[in-house]
Amino acid sequence: YPYLEVFSQRHPDVAVLMLSRGSAEENQSLVEAQGYAFPILAWDNAVARDYQIPGVPFCYVIDGEGVIANAGFANTLEQLEVLAVGGKE
Repeated sequence: YPYLEVFSQRHPDVAVLMLSRGSAEENQSLVEAQGYAFPILAWDNAVARDYQIPGVPFCYVIDGEGVIANAGFANTLEQLEVLAVGGKE
């Protein structure tokens, strides 16, 4: 998911979390191997349950008040940019 890393570097003020079907150990190994600047949570994490994620790659944009501001599928960096920040780099 290199586009998530690019997005997180372009927008250091935005917290990026990724969910994966891998175990916590597998996900941590992936973070270390790829040098990701964001955490990868296990699919069975409370975040996945609480937000009832319909599939992947799905994105929730949560504002500073904790309210869902936008949501949708994001398969590319461009789609993520539009969904998260209105396409502004």
